[in-house]
This record gives sequence, C-alpha cells and structure tokens, in this order.
Amino acid sequence: MSKIMIAVDLSSYSTSVIAAGMQLARSTHSPVILTSILDKNTEVVPVIEAVGPSAEELNGRLKDIIAHLENYKEQYPDVTVTVTATLGNPKEDILEQAAEESATTLVIGTHGRTGLDHLLIGSTAEFVIRHSSIPVLVVPYRKEKH
Repeated sequence: MSKIMIAVDLSSYSTSVIAAGMQLARSTHSPVILTSILDKNTEVVPVIEAVGPSAEELNGRLKDIIAHLENYKEQYPDVTVTVTATLGNPKEDILEQAAEESATTLVIGTHGRTGLDHLLIGSTAEFVIRHSSIPVLVVPYRKEKH
C-alpha cells in the first residue's frame, strides 16, 4: 500500500503543495502524513547569546504548527491524514521521517531561489531530491513560464 508524505514549511504557497499532495492521495487512495519541520538552525540561537526562544516558546510554536496543519486535515475529510511537527533539520529529517513512516512518495515545494539566495540558504527540495530513495513530487512556487 502506498503512503504519501507532504512536507511543508507553512510559507504562503504551502496550500498549493498540500493541494497537489492531496490530489495524488485521492487518485491513489493513499493515506497522508502532513508534516512540517521547524528548522532548529534558524529558530534556536546558541545559549551563549541568551536571546534564543525558550523550550516553552518552541513547544508553543510546534503546537501552533500542528493546529495550522490540522486545519488542512479538516479540508480533506476524504483522505486519511496524520499530522506531525518537529524541531530539527528539514533536509535530513524529511528523509528520516519518510523512512520511519514507510512513505512511498514525498511531496514538497520549492521556492525557486537562484543565485546568491540559493547558495546562502540552500535548497531543501534539491537535497531531498538528490538523497531520497523514494519518488519525490516537487510543486514549484512559480506558476508562470520563464
């Protein structure tokens, strides 16, 4: 049986990524794991600086993310959806979680960054595509032609 994992960052276009994943789930009658990974590298400032969010604040943010994802779950009542959110490294944790959940397909979005932004920020989608052992459906941010 197939299982689809949809990984989103809750940016403005996550809705289109989730819609594409749900459409795939409907057509294949597959359950979905809807997940978001709060990037520990951008959310947690070293303790030395003592300005980073507390564990309580991070747990609150994770609860907010889960609540946000639960709203999507309600929009697709005909699809079996499990919601998760964790603090970690999105690039690696998406792949790790997909393996743990026995996902057969990953659905992710791409911001379509190029040049310096791409070099500085890196590309989670690119990393996942290069390292995934299962098929990856990438939903592009830019819908217009170049």
